[in-house]
Amino acid sequence: MNYKPIADIDEGKFFSEMAILSPSNEVVARMRINDDSNDDVKRAAKLLKKVEKDFDSRPHVVMESTGHYHKILFHSLIAFGFEVSIINSIQTDSIKNIGIRKVKNDKIDARKIALLYRFQNLEASRIPNQDIECLKSLCRQYYKLSDELTMYKNRFTGIIDQLMLNFKDIFSDVCSKTAIAVLEGYPTPSAMIKANRNRLIDIIKSSSRKGPDWAAKKCELLVLKAKEFKPLSLDNPANITMLSVYISVVKSIGKNLDRVLEAIQELIDSDLVKGTPTLSLTLELLQSIPGIGLLTAATIIAEIGDFAAFTKPKKLVAYFGIDPSVRQSGEFTATQNKMSKRGSKFLRRLLYTAALANIRTKRNGEATNPVLMDYYKKKSQSKAKKVALGAVMHKLVYIIFAVLRDDKPFALRSPEEHAIMLAAKFTEA
Repeated sequence: MNYKPIADIDEGKFFSEMAILSPSNEVVARMRINDDSNDDVKRAAKLLKKVEKDFDSRPHVVMESTGHYHKILFHSLIAFGFEVSIINSIQTDSIKNIGIRKVKNDKIDARKIALLYRFQNLEASRIPNQDIECLKSLCRQYYKLSDELTMYKNRFTGIIDQLMLNFKDIFSDVCSKTAIAVLEGYPTPSAMIKANRNRLIDIIKSSSRKGPDWAAKKCELLVLKAKEFKPLSLDNPANITMLSVYISVVKSIGKNLDRVLEAIQELIDSDLVKGTPTLSLTLELLQSIPGIGLLTAATIIAEIGDFAAFTKPKKLVAYFGIDPSVRQSGEFTATQNKMSKRGSKFLRRLLYTAALANIRTKRNGEATNPVLMDYYKKKSQSKAKKVALGAVMHKLVYIIFAVLRDDKPFALRSPEEHAIMLAAKFTEA
């Protein structure tokens, strides 16, 4: 087999190490590339072209996926006409013990990643669609901000518990717009007791958009509970200050979440006005599946990227990270295997939520997805509920795959109806 030269780039925050291997796996050149230097990128491209001339074969560039650090160099080298493969960090970790000595540095890592390309015969990575890349970035930032918001809401609730533990008796959601509006003006039981009643009622009424009678009852209950808890309140300067800080942070993150959602919608709207819209049409297809809304559909599209890379549903299952891990040695084969969780954590997160939605009932008592609900109930009879839910998640990935493959909206069918349709297809064939 005739190998071509390989140029591996081990990405860092400020610079990258490039090692170029000959077809016989000998290091023929090395270079440090400063990530903020356009001249360094040009010199790297010039060195790669020299190696191409020396071996009469264009080097294949291999890079590890390292957050956002690899992106600039990836696009730059693609622009110079080189093929680039992006390797998952899980794959590179698998060869960290390729040598006996425990040595780790950028130069060693560069050679190891190049050898990994040799072993696995990886294909060149495709240039990502810019809209998909933007969507991926926005969706990921949304979930990160959402997690931050949850963290600060928990801290905010902890302060409220110290100032007025029974505040939850008035507002079950202490982070609601009305609850925050009250606490901004009156952070302690003493302040609530001394408050002007008309002013307090007006705050509750305007922030909740409820009638004056409802606001007056809330105000009366608020003052009553404040009097009950006042002797126990830890209304010290630290708690009062942190309450104000957390209110500010919660409101700020909430506004930023809205901005991210607006940006996602703008991206979708801009796709709609194109001559051949693709993003918006795929979103509509995914939203036809029960339990999948706009944000979930957008995240699925963003995380999957090029669907053509998934030729079988099992590959998509693995990418979601819900495929079972395998433990086997000699005659031993483990019977209790957990999810591998090696795929996208964002996909698993939304898939879990979608699975829960599919085994619930609507307000009118109807099942969201009667087929999956029945499947879940039958599984639960012999399996733990978590295992049964995992099976539902697995089914959902197959549904997602079928919708994207067939380019058709989801249609609810019982297993019997599905079997009849498959039999008819085989008969026609």
